[in-house]
Amino acid sequence: MKKNSPFFLKSKTQIFIGLILPAIFLYFKSLSFGFTSMDEQWMIIKDVTFLQDWFSVKSAFTEPSTNLYYRPLFMISLILDYHLAKLNPMMYHLTNLCWHLLSVILLFKFLIGFNVEKKQAYIFSLLFSVNPLLLHAIAWVPGRNDLILCVFTLASLIHIKKFIDNNKRKDLMFHFLFFICALFTKESAIILPLVYIILYFGFKKDSLKRNITFTFIWIAVSAIWLLIRNSITSESITSQNNFLTDFLNFIQGYLIFIGKIIFPIQQSVLPSIVNTSLVPGIATFLIFMILCFYPGLKNKKTAFLGLFIFLMLLAIPVWFGATKPGSEHYEQRIYGSMIGIILFLSQVKFNTDSKLYPICISLFCLIFCLKTHSRMNIYKNELSYIEAGINERPDYYLFHLQKADILNKKREYQASLAYYNAAIDIRPNYPQALSNRGSSYFSLGKFKEATDDYTKAIENSDFNKLYYLNRCQAYFKNNEIENAMHDFGVLKKHSPELIKPDFEKKLTDKWFQLLEGLQKQIQKEPRNAELYFKYSSLYFGVELIPQGIAFLKKAIELDPENKSYQDLLGIYSAR
Repeated sequence: MKKNSPFFLKSKTQIFIGLILPAIFLYFKSLSFGFTSMDEQWMIIKDVTFLQDWFSVKSAFTEPSTNLYYRPLFMISLILDYHLAKLNPMMYHLTNLCWHLLSVILLFKFLIGFNVEKKQAYIFSLLFSVNPLLLHAIAWVPGRNDLILCVFTLASLIHIKKFIDNNKRKDLMFHFLFFICALFTKESAIILPLVYIILYFGFKKDSLKRNITFTFIWIAVSAIWLLIRNSITSESITSQNNFLTDFLNFIQGYLIFIGKIIFPIQQSVLPSIVNTSLVPGIATFLIFMILCFYPGLKNKKTAFLGLFIFLMLLAIPVWFGATKPGSEHYEQRIYGSMIGIILFLSQVKFNTDSKLYPICISLFCLIFCLKTHSRMNIYKNELSYIEAGINERPDYYLFHLQKADILNKKREYQASLAYYNAAIDIRPNYPQALSNRGSSYFSLGKFKEATDDYTKAIENSDFNKLYYLNRCQAYFKNNEIENAMHDFGVLKKHSPELIKPDFEKKLTDKWFQLLEGLQKQIQKEPRNAELYFKYSSLYFGVELIPQGIAFLKKAIELDPENKSYQDLLGIYSAR
């Protein structure tokens, strides 16, 4: 160690403490945060049955998470958190922070492994630890998946580099162990063999036979994992666009991530190409290009390995986002690939003896800390996250719907309508939004509007018993007893347990009153076909087909030219 090194870089313990303390101070307030309105709801809160069962550890390896992804180690981490603290969010946030601190320490060791001077390794690891672009992975509980992936990626790279340098078998064994752990953490780890091949071939002078052997093993391990994964989930990267559109989205996605590395602006809980400028990305790309020539690179091979790591580790997440509707590029996805940029920057010939150097580093660190600290509050709870989503991604229906639902629960029905309207304007036929808006209309006494929304919800979805129950009650309130009895009949047939006895009595009493009223009208106007038709409709509405047909035939007898009567008779006679 150089004599002029800072006092906290004198030993490993001091180095590690000096690395983790800033992140702890910065992220400490996240420990008091709750869950957001997004993935935590169906991964944790609504999945307690899975989390509380220790047998779910086995299920994590044999069943897809959220019926889509194969991420066993991530799910096991949630199971452990649940058994330690049930649904206390503090435990989940603390675990995220611990994974982040471990990543920071491993990044320092990773840089040291490539002969980066300790002071520089400390500086770049510190900048990594406080970078606001990584906030989404740390303060948002589901972002943990990328934290864990980064830890195993770094550990595998550290040990393969040690094996290259020292040729010790234990390092090779640890390398493969951590590589397998990375695969069982997140699907994007399938790209890691390309990184290993470039690293091994570039830094290890070995026989062609041995190089081919290691390449075969990396590919074989990946293939075995892929077979396991594909036998459990069929989720794959598919696209509704043409290849050119996807490719252009792919390039723009890269530029979005690159731009936020140095210029952490336009951050979003749900960033997309449409809502993010590419100017910072182009500027950052040009800066990196300039740095390659001025001031230049210490070790070009190491620097370009860093760029390769960045590009490869981000390739699958960016392509996945580019091919999906909305072209969304979640910020936590850059967490692991950021180590490549850090490795590249560590090879730039910065003039560390210049008086400006510590000023610039301090300024960057201060800006990053302030931005991270101020932005962190959006992850505080459901409402803060939703409001950030509305502000940062106003064209996404779900945030408007979630805000409306919160207002609905608070009985602020009139205020909720504006957000329901916004959600439905963006996604007009989304049944949940239509049904929920119908509930607000119902609570405001606007029963006609409520039945219209429930009807649209029913038309745009598979059978949903709650939609029928809600519409039945709205029809009843609006005195549309015939329609209410129709929905009542559907519920009686499919979900009788939903019907409360007191409501059933009120509705059937109304129905009998309606029958009695029609009977009196028929006595006064025995030749009025329309009255018999209405009578038949009341019976049809409750699936009393024979009685309805009898009255419909009487209507036809009185008005044989009425084609609608004839058509209806044909329909019910065929049933």
